[in-house]
Amino acid sequence: MNSKKLAAVLFTAAYLISLLWLSSVWYNTYTGFHFFDDVFEWEYLDKLGHCGASFYLGLFAYKTFGEPQSLNSALQKKWLCFTGFALLLPIEILDGFSLNYGASPADLLANGLGGLLCYWHVSFKVISGVIPKFSFHATAFSILRPELLGSNIFQQAIKDYNGQTYWLSLDINKIFNAKILPEWLLLTVGYGAEGLLGGHDNVWHTNEDEVKDYSSIARTKRVFISVDLNARSLQGKNKFLDYLLAPFVLLKFPAPAIEFNFERGIIFHPLYF
Repeated sequence: MNSKKLAAVLFTAAYLISLLWLSSVWYNTYTGFHFFDDVFEWEYLDKLGHCGASFYLGLFAYKTFGEPQSLNSALQKKWLCFTGFALLLPIEILDGFSLNYGASPADLLANGLGGLLCYWHVSFKVISGVIPKFSFHATAFSILRPELLGSNIFQQAIKDYNGQTYWLSLDINKIFNAKILPEWLLLTVGYGAEGLLGGHDNVWHTNEDEVKDYSSIARTKRVFISVDLNARSLQGKNKFLDYLLAPFVLLKFPAPAIEFNFERGIIFHPLYF
């Protein structure tokens, strides 16, 4: 079995296992297929998650099964960038059959935008210098509503939007086609939110029909400016370093950050992830 076939088998197995895991973690009860308008929920963080997942799934498929170095555009198979959209479609279908959710047109749009961003990323040099990244840290908000925000760190990484930050890391040298910064240094802008205990508000009914009212907790947007590590520029020189830096191709490297909080003003973080 050649390397591409092996990669396809492993990728398919990982995808199926992920679907089974998601179906057990995310979905509890099922009903008939239906749509749900969630475009304004979670301060748009769930939409950024869909877009980022679609982007990286497409980029992985393109780099693994396409021919990025080929001069023949047909052989490059840039259409593989939309693999993420196809792989996320079954999750949207599962949402459609879930009693607590529903198939979301906004999610489908975000998935499509992720594929389009991937296509632009591999097609245009300027846009290839814009790298979506992700970071997460555990928050106290999940303690207040663990059934929705996750009861362990693995669930919280997906469900607790309070700890998620979505970044656009900028390779200034590539964007401006000039040596301005060290190759390993990226500038980055992040977006997050806090105080989110529900999609629209912080009031809900428990299974025992008890009303939980945390409306006193402010729901606020957060914008960050920071620096990031260009892991790809340091790879290929040392195998141990390659393994060490591999997660930071997708994850934002912990670094100082300036936060513009819509409720609390400007905050400096000596180290933020």
